[in-house]
Amino acid sequence: MVSLTKIITACSLLGCSVNALSIVSSLRPYLSQALDSWGSESSDSKLNPEIILTFPGEDDKPVPGDSGIVQCQILEDQILSLESVEIAPNPPIRGENLTFVAKGTLSKDIVDGAYAEVDVRYGFIKLLHETYDVCEEITKVDLECPIESGKQVITKTVEIPYEVPPGHYVVNVKAYTKDDELITCLTATVDFPPN
Repeated sequence: MVSLTKIITACSLLGCSVNALSIVSSLRPYLSQALDSWGSESSDSKLNPEIILTFPGEDDKPVPGDSGIVQCQILEDQILSLESVEIAPNPPIRGENLTFVAKGTLSKDIVDGAYAEVDVRYGFIKLLHETYDVCEEITKVDLECPIESGKQVITKTVEIPYEVPPGHYVVNVKAYTKDDELITCLTATVDFPPN
């Protein structure tokens, strides 16, 4: 079995970042210990990772609906309370349409200036880290800002390109108001098998 220190060393030598690793919450102390022994006070971001958990932990709650989505940071106040997310087909199929229906309740209005930080990883490789304007993106599901508090239902069909490489993908989304209040934190895992 490969030790955690060897994984961290290999990642540093290969130029990947440790924050691309999926770490079960019970391994967090060992990762911290390894980083401390390596001198984590360094300004090198490879030695000071943001740990993104991809397995449910004590601060995570699966969203009802058999979608594979987990609401993260549930111990923090969040403006969106997700009731369910349904996706079809489940799992998604490359080259076909994917329809999702999300139901939830907003405790506050969402106004211009809200944003979402999105990370997408393919295995250990971080493919994307982008910040999106929530009010600009919400127009793609036929809504517009301000989004009033109360019950919300979003239905959308999107095409999954056939060119998506088979593999394990992890998507992390954290959405905030213009005043940096947490709207929601979500993690989704998707496996595209080879055809």
